Amino acid sequence: MKISRRVAPLVILLSAGGLGACASKQQAPAAQAAQAPVTPATVVQSTEGGFSVSLPGPVSEERRTQVTEVGEVTLHTFIAVRPEADTAYYVSYTDFPAAAVQQADPRDVVSRASLGALEALGATGVSSRPLTLEGFPGWEVEGVSGPRRLRGRFFLVGHRLYQQLLLHPEGRIPQDADGFFESFKLDPQMAAMLTGARRS
Repeated sequence: MKISRRVAPLVILLSAGGLGACASKQQAPAAQAAQAPVTPATVVQSTEGGFSVSLPGPVSEERRTQVTEVGEVTLHTFIAVRPEADTAYYVSYTDFPAAAVQQADPRDVVSRASLGALEALGATGVSSRPLTLEGFPGWEVEGVSGPRRLRGRFFLVGHRLYQQLLLHPEGRIPQDADGFFESFKLDPQMAAMLTGARRS
């Protein structure tokens, strides 16, 4: 399976205007605090998605169908936007055809997804590294696009691609940034089902 950089559906949502106010504001002066205030977190538990994550409330949910080179897929996205801090948090999952994913190198899938995030936002990569989530392959990337900074994590669990993205002004890292990424947890039963589907 060739999941190209164009097949990271969440970044299509972002480049289509999902950033809203976050994309329109200018970078804050350097004299301002390096970290934005923390908004109380909401723990989002998605039974269908098989994960939980902490996001600053309120959280909205969207579904969007996207045509890819391996067929039509549905992008499920959870979004939290903090206009006062010009910051946006995204968590998504997408199921690809299991038969197609079996032909792919999982590390290549997540690496290409991270490159797709940078490309879709016109960002220049500043760091990239492999990582794992409960034994599943993942990739983390950071990039800069004008006054904005992108940080993303991508995980492949069976035939499902999970994505976490954080967008914020350069030089103003949210205090809850690490907490947002580290709070992402898989439902063990869903993970077992997804990996079982991959082996079938």
